Amino acid sequence: MKKIVALAAALMFTAAAWTQVLSEPGVKNTLSVSFGNSYFNNDSEYDAAGLRFFGFVDTVQARIDVAKCTVDAMLNWGALTNIAANKFTDDFYFANTTITPFWYTNHYQNGSWWTNGEAESYYVNFIYHPHKYWDLGMGTRLEWKVGPAPTFNGNLWEPFCHIVQGGLKDAKPGDADVAGYTYYANSYTSYYNGGPRDELKKASLAARFHYKDFIEVGAAIPSGVTTDKPLFNAGAKIHPVDFLTIAAAVDGVFRSTGNIYTGVTVGFKPFIFDAYLGIDYKESNKENGGRWGTGAALTFNFSKINLMLKPEAGFTFYTYADYTMAFYTGIRINWQFAEKFAFGGWSSIAFGSKDSKWEDDPVKKDYWGGSILDIRPDFTWTLDKNNSFTAFLDFQYRDNYAHEKLNTWATGLYWTCKSSK
Repeated sequence: MKKIVALAAALMFTAAAWTQVLSEPGVKNTLSVSFGNSYFNNDSEYDAAGLRFFGFVDTVQARIDVAKCTVDAMLNWGALTNIAANKFTDDFYFANTTITPFWYTNHYQNGSWWTNGEAESYYVNFIYHPHKYWDLGMGTRLEWKVGPAPTFNGNLWEPFCHIVQGGLKDAKPGDADVAGYTYYANSYTSYYNGGPRDELKKASLAARFHYKDFIEVGAAIPSGVTTDKPLFNAGAKIHPVDFLTIAAAVDGVFRSTGNIYTGVTVGFKPFIFDAYLGIDYKESNKENGGRWGTGAALTFNFSKINLMLKPEAGFTFYTYADYTMAFYTGIRINWQFAEKFAFGGWSSIAFGSKDSKWEDDPVKKDYWGGSILDIRPDFTWTLDKNNSFTAFLDFQYRDNYAHEKLNTWATGLYWTCKSSK
């Protein structure tokens, strides 16, 4: 039993280090530089496929704890380029930006295909702790989670970030290259509409009660709510024994649309098991008949060799009978093979949903759900306790629903500098 607790604690610490909001007071700065070949294929020379330099992106995070108050903030700033394909040296512009290095491999201009290549350009959170069991929060990204779900495994601007659910898109078949994304409302501070883009919007006024590590109950009023159409989001989790955590959340209480989520984490001796179920019944999906998704992940921690493996898989089902299932599977690896050197990697493959009525259409009879393969290795050198350098490569191969094949890649370097106690 003690081994289970130790394993769970180690993995919780690792996950805390990967959350977007800083988990402890301090300052963290990440500077990245990248280049590669994007999905762009428009007529404009600036939107054409080809080798190009993407520029520099600097992200600074800071958290201050004073008395009963916590303030944390982030600013994402870029020295970006409008460089045309196969030109490498001119046309910089400077901006507070949502772009990350992965924007270039996750953004498809024709059809506006998107996964998680964008981050907020900034966030600011204020949390007041009136009592040791209570938190009152107001901010643009509170990120109060209550259970497992498909994760980014990192800040969107860092190399160990990966695409959620293998790169499936929130759409009905034929409206996106590889459709089948399901939103999981395991962060009750989320924007109630959900979806990949809206998942970035966690601006909320929220309160939560947590008693030790046993129970957490919270509610939030998300940005976008009006007085004539009120709603709130709610979430809860319970940790009754050291190997079991159960969580649930609802987006859109008092509305006929929203999302329902439930998840469970079980700490077995050799691994940790996560499973989750989400029902998406938001307004924009009514014409699709609604959808629901489920998935699971296993986390193996081989402490003797400093190796972590996390395979995961998920399914999306449309209640509309003509839409078939979508599926993804992926695996994350972290291996610290020497004191200051570590290898990481993410790889996934997803197959989208198709519309069975296409078979009755002579033009669309050969359409299918589409697929996307993503491979993302990274190598990190920890120079000292404050500085580390990471080199990454991100390659994607996409075969969309109309059998149009698209390849893209990006590579670059990160320098992360952080304060330490």
